[in-house]
Amino acid sequence: MTTCRHPTDHAHEHPASVSPVPLSAADWKAWGAALGPAVIADTAVFHLTGQDLPWSKRILTVDAGQQVTVLLSGRWYFSRAHDLWVEPGVAFHARVGAEGSMSEGPVFNPMANTGTMTAARAGVLEIARSAGEWADDAGRLHTPQEAYVQADGRIDGVAIAWRGNGRGDALEGLRALRAVMAGAGAPTAPVEAEIARLEADPATPPGWRHFHMFGDGGIFTAPSAGEIHCHTHKNVGILQKTVSAPLDEDAVLSWRWIVDDVPAPVAEDQLPTHDYLSIAVEFDDGQDITYMWSSCLEVGTVFRCPLPYWCERETHVVVRSGPADLHRWLAETRRLHDDYHRHVGGTATRIVRVWLIANSVFLRRTGACRYSDIVLQGAGWREHVL
Repeated sequence: MTTCRHPTDHAHEHPASVSPVPLSAADWKAWGAALGPAVIADTAVFHLTGQDLPWSKRILTVDAGQQVTVLLSGRWYFSRAHDLWVEPGVAFHARVGAEGSMSEGPVFNPMANTGTMTAARAGVLEIARSAGEWADDAGRLHTPQEAYVQADGRIDGVAIAWRGNGRGDALEGLRALRAVMAGAGAPTAPVEAEIARLEADPATPPGWRHFHMFGDGGIFTAPSAGEIHCHTHKNVGILQKTVSAPLDEDAVLSWRWIVDDVPAPVAEDQLPTHDYLSIAVEFDDGQDITYMWSSCLEVGTVFRCPLPYWCERETHVVVRSGPADLHRWLAETRRLHDDYHRHVGGTATRIVRVWLIANSVFLRRTGACRYSDIVLQGAGWREHVL
């Protein structure tokens, strides 16, 4: 068993600063003119600060199906004193509101410092920032507004609305933009990054969806049938699958996983170090139990989530710890009825979702694992999840 160190004993990594995005409105106007209106419909340079109310900035008018690329720079802080921050793409969100109104959702969150969204409707592109502060997938706040505007950070960016309304317009436009920018001697790294992301185009595993607080950062992929791969670095993701099963006395969750890297080298039960990999079960009372692999907490350790909002609904159970079993496929089984009544003690009667969770935003390290053979079963019933 690895001995846990106190979080204050850990020196944070200091990765290279985010590559700055060219933010001169004059430059973007010139590049757009060089490409012509057949490629770029419009551009907008913007910034977000802690004092900006959500969705108060409206930057572009778009058509239904139109693709918009965002290139971002900056940092969003949880605590400057503790060097706790996230990349701008983790905090940046956008949605399309109807003309003349502040209509809601769906929300786009790139989870990386470049991203491309497809407008779900015609309207005005609204932008905001959130670090796990949305109550739902429409972008309504669960955080009190007076607390929301005390946040610390800045996001600078440019939004590029591509001509046309078909898939692939952004990729073709970015390739043309790269050539124009290179010819002008401008840094092309952000454009290169988004071209690479679009060319890779990792698909969400079939039957699963991303939790509304966080977008698809490419953390979870399904390169082969029957497996979901997870790779997290300076980001966070929750993948969910809806199920319907009774929480009877024989209810069991079983799965197989192979963990190659855990994202925290210290105890994960405090907010500044709460990076981890886990599989979770959500119940019909809104509570969930998440079964995690700890770097050093003793197997059997149980604790409530240390994060705001999550502390009201999530219970962590350590099922593996330390490096000894890394890089090996392992089979796990948990008796859900027993775990729920021992550690939560609520009124749930049904199991409603299975989650896969990966978080590496606090210590900004890497976590990697794979899942297979996820099954829920009980007395006379069985549900194959993966």
